[in-house]
This record gives sequence, structure tokens and C-alpha cells, in this order.
Amino acid sequence: MVSQAEVAEINTYFQNRMAESKKIWATRGKDARIAAAAAKANQPPTWRQLKGVPLMLHEIKHVGNRPFMVGFGLVSLGALYLQTKFTDEMKNDSLYWSTYHLKENKSAH
Repeated sequence: MVSQAEVAEINTYFQNRMAESKKIWATRGKDARIAAAAAKANQPPTWRQLKGVPLMLHEIKHVGNRPFMVGFGLVSLGALYLQTKFTDEMKNDSLYWSTYHLKENKSAH
């Protein structure tokens, strides 16, 4: 037969399961969703709710993205430097620039 200790252990197990089930059931339904949304609104946004510039700043600060951001910064600075050194004479000699951007060559479009 089953001993008294085993019966107590089984009863404790089922009481814990019932408490866990009641906790899960309390999170279901329209009222529970409204309460969860209200509780979530009081917390700061997670990265999944960020958009635009705040998301970009969050990603820049993330440690795993540092090597990428260093490379991105170097390429951006290099492109900016090259753009500032691109003289009018170089623009006239450039096939692309002279075809699509020069004011005097509108008919080539």
C-alpha cells in the first residue's frame, strides 16, 4: 500500500500544480491582457519596441556591434574625405558625373 509520506508528497505535488495552473489561468482573458499591457506601458521600452534613431543609438552602443561600427565610421570618414577632395575638374573628367549631374549636359539624360 501507499505510505502516508507518499500520499503527502503526491498531495503537495498536485497542490503546486493547481497553484501554477491558477496563475496561468489568471493571465488569460481580456482583463488580464489589459492589465499586462498597462504594466508593460510603465516599463522602459525594450530594443524590440525602439524605432529609428533610438534603435540605431542602441545598436551602436551594443558591445557586439563595436567592430562593425568602427569599420562603418572609418568608411564614412573616408567617403566624406574623398567627397570633399572631388574638385570641379575631376567632376568634368568623370563620365558618370558629366553625364548625369552637369547642368550644361541636360540633353544626355
